[in-house]
Amino acid sequence: QISPSTAFTRNLTLGLRGNDVKELQRILASDPLIYPEGFITGYFGPLTRKAVIKFQEKYASEILTPIKVTRGTGFVGPMTMRKLREIRQTTSAN
Repeated sequence: QISPSTAFTRNLTLGLRGNDVKELQRILASDPLIYPEGFITGYFGPLTRKAVIKFQEKYASEILTPIKVTRGTGFVGPMTMRKLREIRQTTSAN
């Protein structure tokens, strides 16, 4: 389990590695429609990017619409991080 203070303090994109990427993958893998492969490797590769795009498009009204983007980008910036934090809080509360 990662502490909330260490996760999602930087933008995440293809090629990065770290515990924050593992936490991203863990949250994405909690929805098999978003990340059916479910690999928790700590490496932000093409499968993670594809899952981020699905995540962004699933929550488009909260992530994409406010910044006037219509399709997922696969880049984890502030809007995506906010939604990830929200989901992490609800899943860790269960």
